[in-house]
Amino acid sequence: AHECGHGGFVSNQTVNDIVGFVLHSSLLTPYFSWQITHAKHHRRTNHLTDGETWVPSAGNPESKKVKWLKSYQGTIFRIALVWTIGWWMYLFNNDTGARKNKGQSHFDPKARGLFSTKEEWKVRASNAGMVAAASVLVYLCTIYGTAQMAALYLAPQMIVNIYLTCITFMQHTHEAVPQYDEKEWTWLRGGLATVDRSMGVWFDRRVHHITDSHVCHHLFSDMPFYGAKKATPYIEEHCGKYYRKHVSTCMGSVYLGFWRDFFFTMKECLVVQQDKVDMFYYFK
Repeated sequence: AHECGHGGFVSNQTVNDIVGFVLHSSLLTPYFSWQITHAKHHRRTNHLTDGETWVPSAGNPESKKVKWLKSYQGTIFRIALVWTIGWWMYLFNNDTGARKNKGQSHFDPKARGLFSTKEEWKVRASNAGMVAAASVLVYLCTIYGTAQMAALYLAPQMIVNIYLTCITFMQHTHEAVPQYDEKEWTWLRGGLATVDRSMGVWFDRRVHHITDSHVCHHLFSDMPFYGAKKATPYIEEHCGKYYRKHVSTCMGSVYLGFWRDFFFTMKECLVVQQDKVDMFYYFK
């Protein structure tokens, strides 16, 4: 589904959009609306004011609110929000998106911070797909019962959304990865402000290597996932110190290492402050 949005599933964009629309709608995600804002995420990666998804705050790291949110209790609270309603908060309210666009909805054709006038029909089409998919789910509930549909559809869908939000967060968040203001940002700097992670060989394959070839994906976003995996060693060799990769283990497991890193990255990487040397923004 993600490949379709980038035009990397097949060479024909109409086929990409048909397949992507069906798959996204079946997951209760507005395909074209997501496609538009996700493209902005790629155009303005790690831009502090124009970025899209997991844009950090430049607030005061010493404030009482920030200190509590970075405590163990605050971190668990934030993770609970991400795991339960995080994806929906983004779709309905643009939470974690650019601060100036907070409150704008992926379901509102008139949300000018997200969509242009020419794109209104795509938002409406996405909404129609959502309504159609929801109608099918309601109908299936009348046949199989709400409890069984919750077990067979709702629980797996929530798991998909958990992985989606958490992997995206980890790909663009690290204490050594800068954020940029308008003066310092360039497309290449933003694209390279991406971190290749890993959840282990088996799981990386299950998610089409979006975890361990994400730098390549941001440099060549229409490249199919299997090409990105093959190209990553060459990007690492060519980019040298500008290529970022972070993989750790916990109890001998790369998968557990990812989730341990996720917890502590959520805990420590909350607000950014401008560095007086290179003038970039880093987590404090």
